[in-house]
Amino acid sequence: MVGSVNGLVGLCRADDRFPDFWTFHCIIHREQLVSKKLNLDHVMKPVLEIVNYIRTHALNHRQFKNLIDELNQGLPGDLPLHCTVRWLSKGKVLSRFFELLDAVKLFMEEKHKEYTELSDPQWILDLAFLVDMLRHLDRLNLDLQGKLKILPDLVQSVFAFVNKLKLFKIQLQRGELTHFPSVLNASGHAADILKRSTTRYATLLENLEDGFVARFHDLQLRRPQIAFLIDPFTAEADCLKAPLVTDEATSQLEMIELSEDDRLKSVLREGTIEFWKNVPMEKYPNVKRAALRLLSMFGSTYVCESFFSTLNLVKSKHRSVLTDTHVKELLRVATTDYKPDLRKIVEGKICQKSH
Repeated sequence: MVGSVNGLVGLCRADDRFPDFWTFHCIIHREQLVSKKLNLDHVMKPVLEIVNYIRTHALNHRQFKNLIDELNQGLPGDLPLHCTVRWLSKGKVLSRFFELLDAVKLFMEEKHKEYTELSDPQWILDLAFLVDMLRHLDRLNLDLQGKLKILPDLVQSVFAFVNKLKLFKIQLQRGELTHFPSVLNASGHAADILKRSTTRYATLLENLEDGFVARFHDLQLRRPQIAFLIDPFTAEADCLKAPLVTDEATSQLEMIELSEDDRLKSVLREGTIEFWKNVPMEKYPNVKRAALRLLSMFGSTYVCESFFSTLNLVKSKHRSVLTDTHVKELLRVATTDYKPDLRKIVEGKICQKSH
């Protein structure tokens, strides 16, 4: 799709008749690629081995749940399995594993499975740090999801997270654990180890920050043009560049006129989309076309992927005889946000009673 030679983007750019346009990779996928820089494989490997040992054997799984019930400490009832293709799976598995750490350690001892990591204070601190960081990354991922997310919303979320990483790094260097509750919980018996670990954790955060900056460099360069969509009244007059506009000189004059339009300033409180609906095309043609281009851009493939997930549910192996027309109508009903007034529809019908 986005291949530079044989993909749709490459073919469009190779065609001289095709106008210039913006291209960028899915923001959610980029966030997932950057999160891989948080490389703590020495934590993930034992965790996944233990989780698979418990969950993939029915007897072990049943005995582990019985052990949790016997402990009666208000613990979660089970360990989830890890699925790589699910964006939030790793964070959920690690978070639950950390909550059940004592139960897991006791269970593995009963099974005579030796994992020295479960008693290693340094490894437990690393596990706690990874739990906290994945929790922050998962919040960002959830913030990037949604059907009505426009490009400026996604860009704002990403760069706000970059600033959060800077704050986390500074606080770790000072030894503050305000935003790392799991590390604070695990550091009770490892205060001396924690002092040595915070420097390494700060370095990991710096690498993660550099990854975000590198991956989203193209959006950082275009940020003034993207930000104009949210608040055109404070944007620079020359912020709109090609290919968003074809006549930059005229768009600058329109931006100046728009910034002094008091009637439209009150409309901006109703929301970005409603605001641009009310901007007259006759008076601001270049500016409004640029705004419509930005509003029509998909910042991520969330809508497409959620649609395919819905398709898998609608057209399952148990409904293989569905026609294309039926599938189309079922998907339309399943994906629309429209809510019909069923009471009004029923009132307009005449029921035919059986004889």
